[in-house]
Amino acid sequence: MIIELRRKHISMALAMALSSSVAALTPFAEAQASDRPAQIVALTKKAYQTEQRDVEEFKVSTNATVRLTYARLLARGRIVSDSNPLRAPDMNGAIEVYRGLVSTSDAEVRVKAIGELADLLQRKGGVENEQEATALRASIARPLAGASVQAAPAADTPVNIEEDLRNRMANGSLDAAFDLLLLQARENPTEVDTLRSQMLLMANLSALEGDGAVGRLAGRYAGSFDAQEHPEVLKSLLVLAAGDGSDSLVGVIEKNREALLAVLGQEQTREIVWQLVNGGSTRAAELIALDLVDENVFGFDEADAKWAIEALNGAGSYRANYVTAKLYYQGIYVDKDIDRAVSAMEKMLAGADAARQESLVIADRFARMNLSDSLVAKYVLPIYMGAWKAGDLSVVGRLARVIVSAEKGGFYATAADMPVPPDQLVAELSSAYTNGDLSAGMMLGDIYREGRLVAADPTMARTIYEDLRQQYADMPGMQLKLREQLAKLVRQDLEVTRAYAAYHAELRALAGERNLWAMRELGLLLAKGGPEIETDVEGGLNLLLEALSEGYFPAGPNAADIALASGSTDSLRRLSDVFKKFDPRTLSPESKVQLAEVDFALKQFDQAEYLLSDPDVQELPIGQFLLAQVMLSSGKLAPEIAAGKMKDVILAFTGQDGQLIEFIQQLARQDRLSTEFMEPVLERLAKIADKNDMLAINVAFRLRQTWPSSRSLSFNRVVDWSVYYAARGVSEPLARIATNVNEAAVGPEKYRYLVDKVEEVLPAVPNNGSLRMFLAEVYAQGVGRSRDLDRARQLVKEAAELGNLEALNAIASDFHNGRSVGMDRDRAEDLYRALAFVGSNSSALALARNYSKAPSSKVHETRAFAYYIKAAAGGSSSAMVEVGRNYLAGAGVGLDEAEGIAWLEKAADLGSVDAMTQLYFYYFVKNPTSKNDDAEVWLDKLVEANVPEMIIRKVVLLRDRDREGNKKEIFSLLDRAETLGSQFARRLENIYIREYRGGVSK
Repeated sequence: MIIELRRKHISMALAMALSSSVAALTPFAEAQASDRPAQIVALTKKAYQTEQRDVEEFKVSTNATVRLTYARLLARGRIVSDSNPLRAPDMNGAIEVYRGLVSTSDAEVRVKAIGELADLLQRKGGVENEQEATALRASIARPLAGASVQAAPAADTPVNIEEDLRNRMANGSLDAAFDLLLLQARENPTEVDTLRSQMLLMANLSALEGDGAVGRLAGRYAGSFDAQEHPEVLKSLLVLAAGDGSDSLVGVIEKNREALLAVLGQEQTREIVWQLVNGGSTRAAELIALDLVDENVFGFDEADAKWAIEALNGAGSYRANYVTAKLYYQGIYVDKDIDRAVSAMEKMLAGADAARQESLVIADRFARMNLSDSLVAKYVLPIYMGAWKAGDLSVVGRLARVIVSAEKGGFYATAADMPVPPDQLVAELSSAYTNGDLSAGMMLGDIYREGRLVAADPTMARTIYEDLRQQYADMPGMQLKLREQLAKLVRQDLEVTRAYAAYHAELRALAGERNLWAMRELGLLLAKGGPEIETDVEGGLNLLLEALSEGYFPAGPNAADIALASGSTDSLRRLSDVFKKFDPRTLSPESKVQLAEVDFALKQFDQAEYLLSDPDVQELPIGQFLLAQVMLSSGKLAPEIAAGKMKDVILAFTGQDGQLIEFIQQLARQDRLSTEFMEPVLERLAKIADKNDMLAINVAFRLRQTWPSSRSLSFNRVVDWSVYYAARGVSEPLARIATNVNEAAVGPEKYRYLVDKVEEVLPAVPNNGSLRMFLAEVYAQGVGRSRDLDRARQLVKEAAELGNLEALNAIASDFHNGRSVGMDRDRAEDLYRALAFVGSNSSALALARNYSKAPSSKVHETRAFAYYIKAAAGGSSSAMVEVGRNYLAGAGVGLDEAEGIAWLEKAADLGSVDAMTQLYFYYFVKNPTSKNDDAEVWLDKLVEANVPEMIIRKVVLLRDRDREGNKKEIFSLLDRAETLGSQFARRLENIYIREYRGGVSK
């Protein structure tokens, strides 16, 4: 029977307590950590069979003591199954048995039954149950009929504390035994060992009753100095209490965990928890299941946690269901399973008592699970609403918190969709705050500060926060939080008040007191700089990492942005190390993406892939996109497949435009993407740009250079976006198009469209000389408009008055050539010189060429070179070619072939055909053979640039090398040169055709 098993277990503990050994007491003494669950299952099978037999005897027994044991068993809970030691309480069954003992003739059993029944009714809750419990306690407070009553000492009779404790100890009080032990430790140390042994003996006898007294004694003893000196006694008490699987003992362990770990160590403390599980404690199983989440203080491993989860799944208590719901909802140790989590939540609700207080406990637990807004609306909100409608104003703050959170998340489309009208909810909060609910005040202050539910009212928010500071005067933690809220108010008004110094000082003070919000805020300011604060990127990153390391995950994205922007391997590794202090399974999907981005930057592809493969992360577009990039970089995806996956994310994306634009830019960086492949992607970009999104327009301008034939980024569309800019005073994009446009390349129709748009927007850009010079050229040449020299001259004049260098250079050229004005070359030269001084490359080139055409002299050559080098430094590729020539010839500067080649290469990089031609002949002259790799590099570039003469040179070179092997390429090149207008290419092609037909080789 159970009683016999308990006696056997306690006798073992007593033998242990009376010895000085601290060897293990539990049935798991020789088992390894990974064997614990298997050992428990084996022991459970035997205990379950014994319990089943006992229950059959209990049900039919009329013995009061046996019936009391039965009631306690039902209240404690029966073993779930022969493989699961956790116990499912039957409160209603226990109450029924207890009620049957209230009138028993066994006075001792009757008193115990009445007290335990009252406790059980109190736990169950409800008005009727609480009234019955009060009546029961009152009945045992009165002397029982026929019982002798010991007279109380007179008020003025001095009480002998030691004698009183000994009397109470003689009557079985464990608390008195412990108090006497502490008293004698101070006054009579020689008796302490005897008292300690007596206390342990009493604890063994008390444990037979299973009334929880030993657990309470263990809790008191754990914090005493005597426990530090005698850890074997502490362990014995804990083992005695653990045998019954007392959930309350788990609370003792959690409360005193630091002391227990210091006195007993992690391994022995863990053994006691396993003993509690073996005794049927669901709360001990919860502790095991959640230990890894709670910093792994007891040292349980993942295998232990998984076993505990499965055991809890089989238990019927709402606490067990809560742990199951939490772990499966958040995917801790197990695959995330929303259906299973919701099922456990349903069981919690179904098993909860109808009493409002119990329902609120469940709602509070649900609220701490970070449920989605829809699940909060389904499971949490109805309970809070029910309590509120029933008149419980204590829930107003919690109710408001749920509603505001859902409103922030966009769960309510309009105020009418909210379960409580915003004005009414704020009024209820105000009433609760007025009636002393300080948490409602904090919520109210936040609502007024953020402008949620009602219009923002910083003054009201400040008044509430200041009042709360007085109310919480003796609570440093709340003082710190309120200073944070007040600092947020200051930040909102900074642009008006300009109180930067005061704000920064408060931030530094708060950060110094480890306020995590302030650490993040100050870290950002230091990293990015701002008014009246010196930039300190390293110091800012350090603060962000400190906040993140303390679990403040909002600092994560900021730290990641700074570390990634810096490109510093050290910064990235430090950020990675901080993230890796947390169990990856406890990180939010967004935090996992941030860590994966860092791993990706560090080329830790396997780690990044592991994080990104999480199903929750793959629900995020950024997770899908980044995984494709990672697998591409690690070689696990071919470029075309990876690009396809990124493209799929872009086409399916429904989030913010900024994120979509970032995706498009990253995809655009991939090599060799065809216009056809990119077209639907560019169309998505174009649609954002059509909404006049300036970032999208800028990106579209840039990507059109890569895919100029894109239909989505058509010339007319780009012009329209540029006109939108220009109409708002930003005319540079339109000016760039106008300056670089080629009528032959875009076609007459599109060119006229551009001219029309420039004419249309010109009044809105009174300070843009470039657009006026564009139109001046249009009217001067009669391209896109009828020729109108007067209009052209007027536009040049307007541009010149605006200081446009091109216009002023044009006027100087008119004086130099006598065009539309009298020739005045001195005046022209003065204008050229003045314009060159302020940065006009055209004027510098004009001066250089004038000096080059002058009679040959060192003076003229030197002056020419000086202006060529000035224009070249200003970015003129034509000037760079001339500088290169001068260095190669030693004209106006010392002969320096290396410097000359360098300048020619700079010009060639800018697309200058003249520079490429110079470089080709430079190398060819040095080695005029068909085996000249240096020359051929530039010859190929000229062929690529479609220079007919150079294409023909390449043809001759290929024919000399291998007439038959290069036949196909030879004729292809000749066709291209002919298309480009080379008559000689046509004649040469005919000659080669005749030669190939006649087999003649020349």
